Amino acid sequence: MVGAIGPHVQGKRQVRDSVGSVTLFTLGAVAGGLVTGSLVGVLGALLQALAGEEVLAVVVGVAGCGLLLADLGVLGLRTPTLRRQTSSTWYRKRGARAVWPLWGFDLGLGFSTIRLSSLYWLLVLFVAAFVSPVLAPLVFALYGLGLGIAFAAAVAVQLRRSSHGASSPGLGLLRVARRVRLASDAVLGLVSITIVLTWGAPWS
Repeated sequence: MVGAIGPHVQGKRQVRDSVGSVTLFTLGAVAGGLVTGSLVGVLGALLQALAGEEVLAVVVGVAGCGLLLADLGVLGLRTPTLRRQTSSTWYRKRGARAVWPLWGFDLGLGFSTIRLSSLYWLLVLFVAAFVSPVLAPLVFALYGLGLGIAFAAAVAVQLRRSSHGASSPGLGLLRVARRVRLASDAVLGLVSITIVLTWGAPWS
């Protein structure tokens, strides 16, 4: 998302319609989330028809632990992800108004850009296994809304740093990204184990 924030500030660091840009980005992200949520809902309808809750809990929990090992690089495993960022060149090619919903939609899809951790994939599995297929689009629309809120916060931080003459705000965002990955891995492991113990264990 760092590449999507840069065009907010021009050479003299003047704000470029931040409210409108964030709003368009958020609408695009929600739309992308709805598309992914619809696909996950179809997958969930199939899975929930084929297997019971206990079986799905074991599958999701074990898959989550496997994803955690991949995030940690155990046995040479790597986080499942596409190796692409949302395109920073869209700003020049598409124009200021069109690019924000496109960036939002691309990131809102969730699977189309690089992922720092596998927590998103656990969300996909959890929703497919345990959430009503009808509600799956709503869950991922809320994910898109969360991206919009995170984007608004990042823009506010960058503009504040710019007003104080701070240099290279992107480096600060990258440091935050590392912390977010560590936190995501911790949550991934905790949630995966909890799913197995809560729904999949014989005594549950």
